[in-house]
Amino acid sequence: MKLKHVLTLSFIFLSVLPLFLALQYLNEYTAKQHRTQVEEKLEALSFIAEKRIEAVIARIIDSNALIASRTQMRLSLVKWLELRDKLALQKVTQIIKDAKGGMTRLHNISIYDTQGNLVTSTLNQSLPTTLALPIKKALPLVKLNHTDEQLFVASLNRLMLDNHVIGYIETQFYADFVIELIQERTGLGKSGEWLFAVRNQDGDALFAVPLKYDSQAAFKRTVSKSNVQTPITQALMGNEVIMAHAPDYTGQAVLASTRYLPSLDWGIVVKMNEAEISESIKKTSIVIYLLEGIILVLAIAIGVSISVYISNPIEKLISHTNKVAKGNFDPYTNVSGLQEVKELSKHFNYMISALKDLNDNLNQKVLERTQELNSANQKLKELSIKDPLTGLFNRRHLHDVLSHELNRSTRYKSPLTLCIMDIDHFKTVNDTWGHDKGDEVLIKMAKYLQTTLRDCDTVARIGGEEFCIILPSTRVSASVGLLERIRQDISDINFDTCLEQFTVTASFGVTLCAGSKNNIDNILKQADLALYKAKSKGRNRVEVYSQSNDNNSVNS
Repeated sequence: MKLKHVLTLSFIFLSVLPLFLALQYLNEYTAKQHRTQVEEKLEALSFIAEKRIEAVIARIIDSNALIASRTQMRLSLVKWLELRDKLALQKVTQIIKDAKGGMTRLHNISIYDTQGNLVTSTLNQSLPTTLALPIKKALPLVKLNHTDEQLFVASLNRLMLDNHVIGYIETQFYADFVIELIQERTGLGKSGEWLFAVRNQDGDALFAVPLKYDSQAAFKRTVSKSNVQTPITQALMGNEVIMAHAPDYTGQAVLASTRYLPSLDWGIVVKMNEAEISESIKKTSIVIYLLEGIILVLAIAIGVSISVYISNPIEKLISHTNKVAKGNFDPYTNVSGLQEVKELSKHFNYMISALKDLNDNLNQKVLERTQELNSANQKLKELSIKDPLTGLFNRRHLHDVLSHELNRSTRYKSPLTLCIMDIDHFKTVNDTWGHDKGDEVLIKMAKYLQTTLRDCDTVARIGGEEFCIILPSTRVSASVGLLERIRQDISDINFDTCLEQFTVTASFGVTLCAGSKNNIDNILKQADLALYKAKSKGRNRVEVYSQSNDNNSVNS
């Protein structure tokens, strides 16, 4: 055998073969990274969707609790149930209709007695006279209802008065957020799809929305609970996992991320067909194989012509190839020999640059995804404690602040005052000037309270036109003086309309929080009773809670 043949074969064995293996490793690594990237994207999308749904459901439960907290409605309901006073029933109906008018996405409010019999509803058409769900389940209870054309989220809760159950309230909201979620397929390719299911009476997965490949599937198509290999079944089993090559409801193999909402017993799946993922990986592999073929042809051609001269540089190139395979993307700088060897080194450095760019792009995408998740978490946190209209704290966060201030007041033996403020005749503002002007009144009132109160004070919106103010280190006498000034300032605020200006007044109920002697519910009830007294005396006044308030409330 000729020397050049020996040298050529030696060159191929010592340099071209390792290069081939390195590129093969690169091809496998790229395919694995691409698949990992798709898995991370599906997992991130399902996580964000889970948090979005939980946030919306929390707001629905809060809205239900807000309506249920109306004292006059509960008092009137008891009067109807005990005395069958038709005026009391009309009062209950009017209150829930007013509540519905203040919530744009609210479909219906129904009131039931303790036996589950329908008392009244905001809908004019006939409704079932009993509850559709057993009321023995833990409350509040959230479920999906549907008609042939519309999907609703229903929230069921107890109506309490003096620690006794007097009935149940069910609110139905339009579930547009679920439909919008499954229709959003950005980043899911051609085959990507959202699945959303509940559990039927047999425990099987029941699809709650139309499917991409079955538009009539909503509340009709099921997947048996025994089919545990299907992603939607795994989701309802409570397993939040990434499933590869799992059989879909259509029988196709998919890559899926499952999520489970335990408080609702809902399952969510976001998926892509394995065939589409494989096709994407195949396209990337073709490019790498093409690059591999070009490099091998050039290497063999150079080896045949100047194998002896380039043997040393090729050995160095092999050594650098091993470094690249281990993740060191420094360019190859030890270039020597003929122009062909320099050209080969140039192509090799081009490959390293491409690998480095690919690695940098993957790291950048991971960083961007992390930032997006952090931003989504921050928005979810703000939504959970803020009122979306006024920007004030909501009722849930108010409970946390009041609990903290009660502990602080007890520890340092400092006074703590709480006030509930209600805008007088706010329904008249809405009826006369429209809900947009009513919203303007609420927003301006919130801004005034924020700028007037101290930094240590807390103000929250706890009802349609109700605000709650916590005044730390403030005695009742000082708080009454402050609230009288606020009351006067409010009556001087002008609101412009296209026809004229108008003003509003406010009533205030004040109570002293006596440290650990009172719990939060009692304190809020005391302030509410004082507010009721202010309204019964003609409104536009400040009233302080006293024991007589309780007696008057019972007599009334």
